[in-house]
Amino acid sequence: MGVLITFAGILVLLVSLAGIALGLFMAVDRHTREPGILFALWWTPALAMATGIFMRDPVTFSVALICFVVAGVAMYFERRSASKSSSGRWGAADSERTTSRRIRIRDRESDKTAS
Repeated sequence: MGVLITFAGILVLLVSLAGIALGLFMAVDRHTREPGILFALWWTPALAMATGIFMRDPVTFSVALICFVVAGVAMYFERRSASKSSSGRWGAADSERTTSRRIRIRDRESDKTAS
């Protein structure tokens, strides 16, 4: 039984370290910096969960599991609210791009008729 618990602890530890490493890798790129940092922070309680498994301490494991779930829910709602707010922002950028394109086309046409 002790071998299975140790194996589960090692598995949780490796998965959480991989999650943190992936989050830090995402944070290097400026386009995915904020989601990468949030992803790395989300996996931090999993390290505490692995510690609780290694020490065979149910309180540490339970608190870390609750923190992991709460962080995941917070990350979900933060991404959901960010995607709603960014949809209006991208529409404005597309509108500005279309307007500037139309102005350039109109200027070219007016240059052709003037010559």
